[in-house]
Amino acid sequence: MKIALLARRSGIVVAVLALFIIFCYILFPTGKIDAVLGRVLLQQGLTLSPSVHKTLLPGLAWDNFLLSSEKGPLLKCETLQVRALLLPLFIGRAVFAGSAAIGKGQLEVRHALNGKAALDLNAEGISFAEIPFFKNVLGAKTSGNLWSKGTLQRSAKGLSGDLKVEVKQLEFSGVKLGAFPLPDATNLKSQGMIRVSDGQVRLESFTLEGDGIYMRLSGDLPSGANAAVTPLNMSLEIMPKPDFLEKQKLVFMLLAKFMASPGVYKVPIKGTLLKPEIL
Repeated sequence: MKIALLARRSGIVVAVLALFIIFCYILFPTGKIDAVLGRVLLQQGLTLSPSVHKTLLPGLAWDNFLLSSEKGPLLKCETLQVRALLLPLFIGRAVFAGSAAIGKGQLEVRHALNGKAALDLNAEGISFAEIPFFKNVLGAKTSGNLWSKGTLQRSAKGLSGDLKVEVKQLEFSGVKLGAFPLPDATNLKSQGMIRVSDGQVRLESFTLEGDGIYMRLSGDLPSGANAAVTPLNMSLEIMPKPDFLEKQKLVFMLLAKFMASPGVYKVPIKGTLLKPEIL
């Protein structure tokens, strides 16, 4: 009798779960979600294509996702999916899982709307060459593979935590921020930390070290729904060795006003993500 009762209850739970999934799939308002996303992005000069569609489990998906601005494409994903996780709902937690395929790389994110554990992020093998932002916004030719991992916790003051960032075999050329170019660099070792404290996001000393040059990028990072139009407040320190400086002396002549001491340039980066400038 106990086995039969347990089987009956299990069958009811499975049936309820199946009905929940079916109704979520039927009633999921993809049209309204598309319209809301379009309005939010348009306020920042951004567009998104193609239209979103439903996944089998309650969620959203884009095939050949493309985020663009007036300068052209910024981010391309072969697939992008966001879905609600069902099991956490039984203990009162609203958790969403997101995944994106960017070239041969993969991004995985798990975000909880309530509870202490707020976010887990893993990114691996994402090639900078597959991200059109660098070419269309910075005018740069880039290569390198991005790796990132981190977690965020929630408290009464906001989100806090760390995201480790590393780019292997980083190279870039042709970078221009407003009227000022940056020196071309190859075979860079680059790593750093994004630190979130009480909801504020900061890039902590992202270092780039290569043949003849050492650079350090730091500053506040824009976040939230208006990240694309939030003013930047960042600084790039450039410390070239004499041979490197001589090879690119025209670039350093243009950056001469930012020389803080012999062989050390402190360059302020302002503007916005879509229009970064050296001022």
